[in-house]
Amino acid sequence: MRQRVNRYLRDRPTLTVEQWFEQFWRPQGVNHSLVAFVYTQMQTYSGLEFARVRPHDRLNEDLYLPLVCWFDWETSFTEDFLASFDIDLSDRFNPENFTTVEELVIFLNHQLLSVNHS
Repeated sequence: MRQRVNRYLRDRPTLTVEQWFEQFWRPQGVNHSLVAFVYTQMQTYSGLEFARVRPHDRLNEDLYLPLVCWFDWETSFTEDFLASFDIDLSDRFNPENFTTVEELVIFLNHQLLSVNHS
């Protein structure tokens, strides 16, 4: 399945993390460190070329995350997020609550903003 999804993504231009941030996330006010985290960590968990992933990509229907990620990737994700941002998401992170990459990134950015404004 991972190979199939990467073939699907292959026709898209590859973006560096900086290009991904500038093109999609800076206009929405998303934290740069968060974008870099999602870009690198999601590639690690999924084996997908996140340099070709776009905000409108659906986590299940387009990227097949439940099938391409290892079974406990959500646990690793929350642990890595805690290590990177000192925010514990373990009680509120459920990838099934998000349809698109954009929804996931906006949720994570909101978590950062909530802590930074507390």
